[in-house]
Amino acid sequence: MKKVFKADIPLAERSDWEDWITRDRAEIARLSAEITKAEAQIDSIVYGLFDLTPDEIALLESVV
Repeated sequence: MKKVFKADIPLAERSDWEDWITRDRAEIARLSAEITKAEAQIDSIVYGLFDLTPDEIALLESVV
């Protein structure tokens, strides 16, 4: 805990802080996965709108 906060956390509060940090990490991971999924869906829609071939899609994805 000291590494995260750069200060000593009283033992009585340490469990509460660890729970809070664990929940936030889980929420960040969930939101990151949701964003990644949405980006893939948007990419797919855009590729379809422009009638891109698989080769063109591969080229775009290799650059970005």
